[in-house]
Amino acid sequence: MFLGIALTCVSLMSGAPVRAELVPRSTDQKLRLEDIVARAIQNAQILGAQDARVEEKRLAASQARTWSGASFDFSTGRKKAGALSGPRSEWNFSQPLPLLGKPGLQGGLLDLESESWRIRREATRLGVTIDVVRLVYEYAVNQRKTAFAEKRQKRFDLIREYLAGRPFSTPQRKAESRIVENKLSRLAADAMQNQIGARSSLEKLRAFVPLEHGTLLRVEVPWLSGSKALDEKEWVSKALQGSPELLLQRLTVKGADVEKTLISKERWPDPALTASIEESKTLETEKDYGLGISLALPPWNGNRTGVKSAERRKVAEEEFLAHEEKRLKADVSRLIVEYEGSRQIVLGYPESTLQEYEKQIQEAEAGFRKGQLDLLTFLELDDSASEAFTRVLDAQFGLASRAAELMAVAGESDPLPKLNSF
Repeated sequence: MFLGIALTCVSLMSGAPVRAELVPRSTDQKLRLEDIVARAIQNAQILGAQDARVEEKRLAASQARTWSGASFDFSTGRKKAGALSGPRSEWNFSQPLPLLGKPGLQGGLLDLESESWRIRREATRLGVTIDVVRLVYEYAVNQRKTAFAEKRQKRFDLIREYLAGRPFSTPQRKAESRIVENKLSRLAADAMQNQIGARSSLEKLRAFVPLEHGTLLRVEVPWLSGSKALDEKEWVSKALQGSPELLLQRLTVKGADVEKTLISKERWPDPALTASIEESKTLETEKDYGLGISLALPPWNGNRTGVKSAERRKVAEEEFLAHEEKRLKADVSRLIVEYEGSRQIVLGYPESTLQEYEKQIQEAEAGFRKGQLDLLTFLELDDSASEAFTRVLDAQFGLASRAAELMAVAGESDPLPKLNSF
């Protein structure tokens, strides 16, 4: 089953549509929820920026692993030995040898940064999907409430006319007329509030999807049946494994460990291979050749303070990871409780009950007109049916929201196909 909505008109989940124009109609286009989400993702420029960040760090990591280039020195002059003098030249060559693996560690750190940007990119894409799903459901619920309130307004307008046309204006009839007038005022306020909520949802949706003003977009979103009970341990396990926040923090812990290793190696300087050629000529040509290893002296304190600092940073990141895991478990448990509450309501009130509520009110109205039902009983039935109608719609939105949030927390890569199963 699908819940049909229109972004500039009211279209009922079931039954004939009731139109409430918010903007002038110019074109008519029908989209599925998947189409709206696809457009939102395509319109999210931040995803392109994050893709560029991923590539930037990947290329930087590749460059960091490259050995430093060799250096070459040349000098020329003259050599004097007694009364004799002649030309002199000298060539020096030096090639650093990163035998301690520092370039590989530096490249590893940049690889971790590249991976963290990839995870951020996927988290952003998932966040856009979840936000659009919630907004479309929110809009659908508010539009359905608006349509229902408008039908009630029309019904009570007819009842008011019916009461006004009856003779013998007794105190009882006057009281009934005032009750209807008060009811109409409240229904008008409810309809306006729901319509404002729908417009607000639409404007928030425009931040994700470029929607032209005056365009009539009909969107289909699935009606969730509430048939899927969730296992808390299963979802906690999913969240611990797939949560983008935890994945990022684990990369931070891994980066702190790599950085500690790098800092510990920096206490020892890298050697360099050197070669030299010296040539001079006075009475005879002289040539000197040399080949050796150059090694700078290590710092006197062995960078001990830097190593200790890196160790403490790793401990701090590990403690923060443990804290985030505990917080995530609590969030999942809360979402499961909220999901189950909405699910029980949705399970007990399927979509068909919404039509049944409207049918009950129509039958009660007919009975009232025939004098088979007094006004007070009709009002009580109308209030109870309307309250249940609103509760079912709110539960549908709550169920969709909680299901979407759970999939976001668990890092579900493709949540839309799974939404129908809730």
